[in-house]
Amino acid sequence: MPAMFHSADRASPRGQADTIRWSAVQLMLLIAGAVGSSTPLQIGDQAHLGDWLAALCLGLSLLPAIWLASRNPQRQWYRGRAAAESVKMLAWKYAVRAHPFTAPGDAEGKLLSRLSEVLHGLRDVYWESDAHLDQEITPAMRSLRSAPLDIRREAYLRGRVEEQYRWYAHKAQHFAKLAQRWAVVAMTATAAGLTGGVLQGLGVLDFDALGAASSISASATAWIQLKQFQPLASAYSLTAHELLLVKARLTNVSNEEEWAQTCSEAEEAISREHTMWLALRGF
Repeated sequence: MPAMFHSADRASPRGQADTIRWSAVQLMLLIAGAVGSSTPLQIGDQAHLGDWLAALCLGLSLLPAIWLASRNPQRQWYRGRAAAESVKMLAWKYAVRAHPFTAPGDAEGKLLSRLSEVLHGLRDVYWESDAHLDQEITPAMRSLRSAPLDIRREAYLRGRVEEQYRWYAHKAQHFAKLAQRWAVVAMTATAAGLTGGVLQGLGVLDFDALGAASSISASATAWIQLKQFQPLASAYSLTAHELLLVKARLTNVSNEEEWAQTCSEAEEAISREHTMWLALRGF
């Protein structure tokens, strides 16, 4: 892969890790504050430890909120992924002679021009340089491009289509399971809060379970929205099935023109998912 791919591919996970880490800290502090304010902890007749704990947690929750708002790692996460996927798509198209990189004379110029467009279109991505990755058109890309159709087809099916299918199929199952688990957490917290509220109203429970449970339920819902489990599961499942259709079509290609067109369509199917993923998030 080109050096640009490796640079963007490293930037996106860092943005993702920062977003998830600090969002989780913020939500946990908010939950701790809600639980603290609901807990009847007192020293003497006036000092209510639960209120002090709630105030402390709410105050501390401002720190990750301010950091997330000022640094916006979510933008780096999303746009870094978009940059990496765009560069990967162009690299594969060039290496296997897909449209628009079919002509031998200007293929490299077209590729460099397209890479430049990606670089300037996503200039706010942190493009990390690496002394060991100093080529945008690598020897492996040129070697595969010069190979016969049968070799290019085998390399593309195994290295791109089948690899992407396994990735999307696995992620679709993984996110579907996570969506179910977090939905259960939110519903369980809601049910516990309702039960606690009834018991508190009857004087059986000296604890504001409704407020604490509501905070937990709201935090679980916010986490689901941040991670987008169900939408991703659906989108990834659809892309996996599209890749199976693409594989069946590519297996039967017999000439260069048909190959160039079918490969280009295959890349469009792959890129459509991450393009929609980026657009839905407003980045």
